[in-house]
Amino acid sequence: MALTNRLIHTAIFALLISLLACAGDNQSSERTDTGAAATRSDSVVVELAGIDSLTVLDLLLTTHEVDYRPSVAGAFVTSIDSLENSSDCSWVYSVNDTMAQVACDKYITSNGDRVKWHFRRMGR
Repeated sequence: MALTNRLIHTAIFALLISLLACAGDNQSSERTDTGAAATRSDSVVVELAGIDSLTVLDLLLTTHEVDYRPSVAGAFVTSIDSLENSSDCSWVYSVNDTMAQVACDKYITSNGDRVKWHFRRMGR
């Protein structure tokens, strides 16, 4: 019984986080590689520092719980820290404030790069 209640509470918490993160126009939390929270108006953001010869996916995997699926074009991230893609929102990444044009397992970072994963409403 206690385990069932805990699972229900965990599911409700994950759903609330997902709904709040995808609210779009309201403020939501921003997460950095240090785990610190800040405020951002458009999305949940996971920020990482680039490291020579590591891919964007490698960086993410070293610091966060990640689910992804392989595709012909490369890896497609479906969840970061239990915040899953939905029909309205998905994870996308940028490097040095420029949206990347290749899959995260294809983009090799350098020291000094700023990688940001954004949980964004589609069409923004």
